[in-house]
Amino acid sequence: MNYSWNKPLENLPEEMTTIWSCTKDGCKGWIRDNFSFEDVPTCMICKSVMVRSEKVLPILISSDHQLKEHRKNQRKAAL
Repeated sequence: MNYSWNKPLENLPEEMTTIWSCTKDGCKGWIRDNFSFEDVPTCMICKSVMVRSEKVLPILISSDHQLKEHRKNQRKAAL
């Protein structure tokens, strides 16, 4: 069996995440709240005001150990 670190992650757990969304019509800019350094950020694409909202997003894996555990669990589930 051949494993590659470049394979896409499948079945990532998701959760409701607080984000900031651009208010300008036609702009699709958004950012996770925990990645914003400002109290009320401006859109990085069009520089418009952003509003707080929520979106279902994959949970971010923050360490190599968590990534290895996730891949290990994927392989077990595939068997």
